[in-house]
Parts: sequence; C-alpha cells; structure tokens
Amino acid sequence: MLFNELKLYQRSKDFIWTDEYISEEMLEAHLNFDNDAASRNIKTIEKTIDWIIEKIPRDGKILDLGCGPGLYASLLAKKGYSVTGIDISQRSITHAKKKAAEENLQIDYRCADYIKEDIGTGYDAVICIYCDFGALTPNEQLLLLKKIHCGLSEGGTLIFDVFKTGLCDNLVEIRDWSYMDGGSFWCEKPHLLLEEVKHFLVQKTWGFRTIVIEEGKGPREYITWDHYYTEDEIKNVLNNSGFHVLSINNELIAKNDFTSNDVMFIESKKIVSD
Repeated sequence: MLFNELKLYQRSKDFIWTDEYISEEMLEAHLNFDNDAASRNIKTIEKTIDWIIEKIPRDGKILDLGCGPGLYASLLAKKGYSVTGIDISQRSITHAKKKAAEENLQIDYRCADYIKEDIGTGYDAVICIYCDFGALTPNEQLLLLKKIHCGLSEGGTLIFDVFKTGLCDNLVEIRDWSYMDGGSFWCEKPHLLLEEVKHFLVQKTWGFRTIVIEEGKGPREYITWDHYYTEDEIKNVLNNSGFHVLSINNELIAKNDFTSNDVMFIESKKIVSD
C-alpha cells in the first residue's frame, strides 16, 4: 500500500529525474553554481576536476555516468578528453547537448538508464559524481560495477564519491505532512506533501520518500536512497567486483548547508585476471 511504512530498498514508479515538472526544478538547481543542490558549487566542481585529471592520462576516453547537464563533462572536454555522458533525464541531456554545440565541444551525450542499458566499452576512465553510487541498491551497485569493469580498458580507472558516516549528523527520522497552497519543488500547483525519512542502521542507508497529492490527480510517490561507508567498507565493495583502490580523498567537499560534506572520493583501478 502507498501509505505503509517505507521498506528497505523500496522503489517508486515515479522518478524525480524523469518527472516533467521536477526535472525542470532539478535542472535549475544544477545550473545554480552558487549552491550544492543537484550539483555542487562551481568552486568545488573545478577543484574536483583538477583532482580527476591528475588521475587520468590526457587525451583519454572518459565516461561520465549521471552526467546531468554536462557540468563535469564539458570541463573535461575542454581539457582535451574524449567524453561520453549518460543520464536518465532527457531535460538535462537536451541542455547538455545545446551547451556543447554552443561551445563547439564534441561530447557524446546519451539519455539512458545506465543500470538497465548498455554503457559502451573502451573507456580509459569512468566517473560517477555526486554520491550517485550510494543511491543505488546493493544489487544495482553490483550490476553497475560489472558493467563498468567490462566497459573499461585494461588498467582503466573508476572514480566516484560516496558519503561517510557524517551523513547521519544532520539527518533525523520523520513521518510528517504539510499543505502547500502554491508551487514547490515537488509540484507547481497546490498540493499535500507526505514525507518520510527512515534510517536503516544495519545496512547503513537512509531512505527518503515523498508522496504528492494534487487535486484531480492520483498520488505520486518519489523514493531515493543514500548509503554511507567507511573506507574499509567501500574498499571491500570494490575488491569484490574486480577493482583495487589506489587512493581516497576526503578533502574535496567544503562545508555546506545542503547536504553532508563528509564525502570521500575513490580512485580505483580495474583488476585484470591472468
């Protein structure tokens, strides 16, 4: 039932990334370079790019998973990399393609679900930024790591970020409701919001569920997940999927009011069996 308590790794049929209205709100947040919503602020993005390019040979072929409107992909392309960007949001991909054309950047943008669809092969590096990996269920993570392992060239690099335990510092479990007499992030018309935040301590994951009830329409439900890890835990996840961790950076994310800055970036290499 829609209004039962949130279950571990429950998925909703509605997605914030593909919803016609919410995806527009998401794109607006991506393009606000002064805050850390949707994408991080521009100073953090540039700092992250500087760190990434230290790890990948120039002129390499990079896949940006969850590329959004191309903020990281465009900067990497300007550094001379051959870049492919994949994102599930058609609105973000449309913007990214338009921006690339304006800047005369040859970036291969694709609207696709990288869990369910082909991601290609022959990449020197794969990046997945803004803690997207931790938003996946364990089964989805295993599937994605298998795809990435197949998609990387021999000795290829996987770079991504995940939350650490500090994510819990600013989160509390709630089950609440509110009435919005105007538009909000979730809906452009008056609506009722039912919100639930639940901590699954054993699995080290937080679940976030929002139900939107708008007059004349059926309820819409949006569920997202955030895992958090210790360094040893993320190393085990990668080792079990054929990757070796080369370095971990805990200093790229500045303190911010939107989400936790307790984030680690992992540089790992594909292990090739003899």
